[in-house]
Amino acid sequence: MKFETAAQTAARLNVTVRAVQKWAKEGRLKGAQKVGRDWMIPFGTTINKKDSNSVQNQKTQLDYVPYPLFQIPYTSGDALEYIKNIVDEDKRNLNLLQMYYFMGELDKTIELAEPYLNSSNINYRISCAMFYAFANLCGDHIHKTRFAAEIIYNEIEKLDLNNPKLAEQNALIIFAAVVVKTQLHIPFNNVPLIEGHIKYMPEGLKMMACYLSAYKAYLIGDYERSIGIAQTAINCAINHYPLCLMYCYIMCAIDYINLLKSDMANGYIQKAWEIAHKHGVFMPFVEHYSILQGLLEKNFKKSHQKDYEYIISLARKYNTGWYTVYNHRNKGKVSLELTPTEFTIAMLYSRNWRAKEIATQLHISERTVSNYIQVIYEKLNVNSRKALENYVLE
Repeated sequence: MKFETAAQTAARLNVTVRAVQKWAKEGRLKGAQKVGRDWMIPFGTTINKKDSNSVQNQKTQLDYVPYPLFQIPYTSGDALEYIKNIVDEDKRNLNLLQMYYFMGELDKTIELAEPYLNSSNINYRISCAMFYAFANLCGDHIHKTRFAAEIIYNEIEKLDLNNPKLAEQNALIIFAAVVVKTQLHIPFNNVPLIEGHIKYMPEGLKMMACYLSAYKAYLIGDYERSIGIAQTAINCAINHYPLCLMYCYIMCAIDYINLLKSDMANGYIQKAWEIAHKHGVFMPFVEHYSILQGLLEKNFKKSHQKDYEYIISLARKYNTGWYTVYNHRNKGKVSLELTPTEFTIAMLYSRNWRAKEIATQLHISERTVSNYIQVIYEKLNVNSRKALENYVLE
């Protein structure tokens, strides 16, 4: 029998070496043999997918709780060290990949998540697919983002909402689907409303579900309602869940900046920054950069230049991927052709902010704002505020 190395198998199957090693260890690569510390795989072997809907899988569905970093009330900045000391390999990997994602170490996220995309454990599969989808936005791997989204959507298609024994599992699947649908604007059909399933979620995830409801209210311009939802989640939390609070603070900041209440917006973005800086988790800012409308520039560009530049470097890649997935005409140009400051001014000006208000928000002169607007017009080939608004909304 002819054998190949794990690296050769990984290249043939277009996956990571870690994925091949894990599958071999689980006995899912028929005939695989361990030689020393390496695995030798029979040439031409493919993954032996297990039935993810088996009765056995339903019985073990709660062996792992997805999205642990939304549910662990970390109070210090040593979360990464805590996770690395988890004994169970799978639980350690699933915690690590999520921590790496929020820290912006996306290659590590992808490497750790990939072996679990075919896992027989539905909770492993769904939670890893969600983070795998977002992590791949920052690279030239949009097809992998769509692939991961399809994994989640396939589970939505199979939901049994009439089985009370599956209520918690269904809630977790719906959560992942709503995250992908809301933030990536992927047009999933038949996704149940998350509000009807919040009661089946653990406390931390309830906060994130409220954030998603607030985000949806923001998208339709109901800023006051969005603030109310996010603030209620903040006030009602029994424990301190840093990431959940960070998302809710960011949502409040975005709503207040759209209501032209800069002082309130600045207060909330500062609260979010305290969490991000303490734990080293900046990806929530990256995810929302295009709608933060100058809050990062005003508050942190000078005082935390290194962290700000790190966020911007990831945001450029993230937004390029987002626009590709969203697949709307001309959307990508805003991200690719405008500098971060130009992009911010374009967003504010298109939303009827006056030059004086923008200048105050960004701590620059009105003349500088006017100069920026002319540059934006030239780059985007528009000649009026209305044309700019139409362009941004396309």
